[in-house]
Amino acid sequence: MLTRFLYLATGWFAISLFATLTGGHRLRQGSPLFSAAWLTCVLLIGDVWGLLTFGIPSEIVSMTIFAFLFGIIWIILLRKWNAFGQVTWAMTILTTLLFIVYSFMVTAFTPLNAVSFVIALDFFLIEALALVMALTHAYESLELFCRIHWGRRFGRIKPIPGYAPMVSLHVPAYNEPPEVVGATLNSLAQLDYPNYEVLVVDNNTPGKEDWIKIRNLCIRLGPRFRFVHLDRWPGYKSGALNFALAHTAPEAEIVGSIDADYMVEPNFLRELVPAFANPKIGFVQAPQDYRDHHRDPFSESAYHGYKYFFEVSMPVRNEHNAIIFCGTMGLIRKTALQQIGGWDEWCITEDAEASLRILKLGYESLYIKHSYGRGLMPYTFESLKKQRFRWCFGGIQILRKHWNSLMPWGRWIDPENRLTLAQRYFYLVGGLQWFTDVLNLLFGIFLTLGAVASIFYGVFSVRPFTGPLLVIPAIFLFLHLWRFLWVLRQALELPARVALRSMYNFFSLGWAVTLACIQGLFRKKGVFLRTPKSRSPSRVLGALRVTQSESLIGLLFLVFGLAAFVVRPGFKTFWLGLLLSWQASLFLAAPYFSLLSVQAAPSQKMRHTDLDRGVAVGEDSAAKWTWATLVAMIALVWIIFQIPLPDRLPIYAKYQPLDVPPQQLFGLPTVPTQISPTPIPSPISSGTPLPTPTIGTTPSPTPSLTPIPSSTPTPVGGINTSTAAVSSTQGCTATPIGFGAPSNTPTPLPPGVPSPIPTPTPIC
Repeated sequence: MLTRFLYLATGWFAISLFATLTGGHRLRQGSPLFSAAWLTCVLLIGDVWGLLTFGIPSEIVSMTIFAFLFGIIWIILLRKWNAFGQVTWAMTILTTLLFIVYSFMVTAFTPLNAVSFVIALDFFLIEALALVMALTHAYESLELFCRIHWGRRFGRIKPIPGYAPMVSLHVPAYNEPPEVVGATLNSLAQLDYPNYEVLVVDNNTPGKEDWIKIRNLCIRLGPRFRFVHLDRWPGYKSGALNFALAHTAPEAEIVGSIDADYMVEPNFLRELVPAFANPKIGFVQAPQDYRDHHRDPFSESAYHGYKYFFEVSMPVRNEHNAIIFCGTMGLIRKTALQQIGGWDEWCITEDAEASLRILKLGYESLYIKHSYGRGLMPYTFESLKKQRFRWCFGGIQILRKHWNSLMPWGRWIDPENRLTLAQRYFYLVGGLQWFTDVLNLLFGIFLTLGAVASIFYGVFSVRPFTGPLLVIPAIFLFLHLWRFLWVLRQALELPARVALRSMYNFFSLGWAVTLACIQGLFRKKGVFLRTPKSRSPSRVLGALRVTQSESLIGLLFLVFGLAAFVVRPGFKTFWLGLLLSWQASLFLAAPYFSLLSVQAAPSQKMRHTDLDRGVAVGEDSAAKWTWATLVAMIALVWIIFQIPLPDRLPIYAKYQPLDVPPQQLFGLPTVPTQISPTPIPSPISSGTPLPTPTIGTTPSPTPSLTPIPSSTPTPVGGINTSTAAVSSTQGCTATPIGFGAPSNTPTPLPPGVPSPIPTPTPIC
């Protein structure tokens, strides 16, 4: 019943999501009766398909009643969503939970040796965590497009006559080209606001000539501008900002941090400062925007990756008072910043960390969805990797230090912790979502190990590759990718081709994010990524050298995926190769974008920012550890194949869910089979080789010893193998294929387990 329920729920999920993405999100009204009616409609459409395929009305009725009650709960909880979003979310949750339960039962109740079970359990955990992360992204998308009542959505703030508190703008600079900083300072001089100062802090720039030019420009711009040069000052950017905070004008009430490459619009302060008339507001954030993003395909796709966060994530977080302070183009109340002790110099993303501590004090935040300034994006893929590494590393640092405050018991431990449940959720999920790329790499490695086993042993799974484990992940992958592309097109108003390229640009940074996650778990202080350097002056070779790790991983996935299908052609190896090809495309996108980036001439002088300060993490050395881990896992697979399986079918095998083959989804006649992969050898009395029976086929009261020709993959030893019909008179020895060696001792079946029809698996 569980298997059929899972298939039926997947159908409900697909129907509801299709309706939402094709027009349901436009519904701007809500009604519980309409939501219940739409839920009923979705369930009945799925039920018709279920009756035409499974044909078990009593089961379908009970499943539908359960799903209806489950959906009603979410309709009540999500009263501010429209009907399409409510039903889609309910069916997404239901399908995901059912698949996790099904996957666990297959993993837990398949007879395996100890090492195989540990690997299968690890694979299940990766699978479950990836699905949970997909749920968080789905919630964000549905919240943005299906919410019909917004309480905290602001485009502009209404000005307050006579309210003009002093603002201190801090511009940290390190080894910046004077012309870049000069453009920023000139734009700040044009601000349409009567009461502000600009404090430029040049921190540890080695060349005296550059920072003297910036100092002279500050002198020419007038008394509003102050310049300080610091030599050997600790704390990097955070240290410079803390110095600026200590030297801020005493009468200043608001502090702003402006990156040294931003061109700020004159109305920046005039339109944001009025928010601070509310004493509960701790900080206000406007989008970080960028210029020169239309000059080439690389810049365009990278730009849309930045914009996604400010067009999708930040509006959703703002509705729950849980935004992140991003530093530049944001303002923060000085007293709130002083209450938390200033910027923490241990964190490489000091701005986001400070916002969490301010919210813990009970302050509110505000996101204004309007661009007031534009900066410079990284010119090359190498720079983009370094920036993404820094952001991810900082996010993991925040998670490591504050995870206890984000737990449900956070207020019990710290009575002064005033974070709401929604704020804890968004900050916790914001940190955990970085690990999606780690899970993606691990998933690809597991698939590669399966391909290796398929090539050399004719098998490719440490657990039975059942119908749901074959079909449901494919449906999840397709639907979630469709949803992501749809969000890019709708939120950013992109054509399909540009949205696809932007999606791949986003995924191409997975290797850098993976390295940052691993480093963030073990290192306390900030580090930066040192990419491989090419000895050749060729820009093309240099671009390929920067992405050599991604290229090797992508080629590895692609080669083993294709080899598995070529050596063992079949539907399941075809699907395995298809999954590995998809994984390969995510990593091979990195050299593609790296080559695109070096083809476009930068519009400005190359900058040396604070990204390259701190302890260096060499990508080459990190990659060596990754390859060593992969080799060790391949060796472990070989060891697993030498360890025998249990010599008898354990009693817990009866708890395995029945497998419903994929062909039954299309109404083709099949018989559900129990997943019992342990080989049970038959006794031999006359010396004539007899075929070995395999658990997992159609039960029969009396086992027949007549060989039955078959070319259907049969689960053996926890793995799927293809067995060929061979007559016992051809001189072949019947041997079970799978882990371990055959046993000549008959093994009794547990009570209640039917005897199987023997299937020949001879090896000549």
